[in-house]
Amino acid sequence: MDLLSITVNVLISAGVFALVIFGLWRIARWARSRPTGAYVLGALIVPIGGMGNVSDPDFKMVTEARQLKRQEENDSGDPLERDEAEASE
Repeated sequence: MDLLSITVNVLISAGVFALVIFGLWRIARWARSRPTGAYVLGALIVPIGGMGNVSDPDFKMVTEARQLKRQEENDSGDPLERDEAEASE
C-alpha cells in the first residue's frame, strides 16, 4: 500500500467517525427538545440493550431465593385434595 491510499483510508475513517458522533449529538438534542423524543429514543435503544446477556448472576440467585421463599410460605404443608384422592384409591 502506498502513502496515498493509507491517507485516504484514514481520512474516510475519521470522516465516518465524525459523522456518527455528530448524528448522535443531533439525536440527543432532538430528544431533549421534545418530551416524546426521549421516549422514542428510549424505545429505539431498548432492543440494543437486550441483545447481550445483561443479567447479573447474583441478581438471578436472589430472585430464585425469593421465589422459593414465597413458595414455602404459600405451602401450608397439607397435602392437596388431588393427593388425598390418589392415596385413598
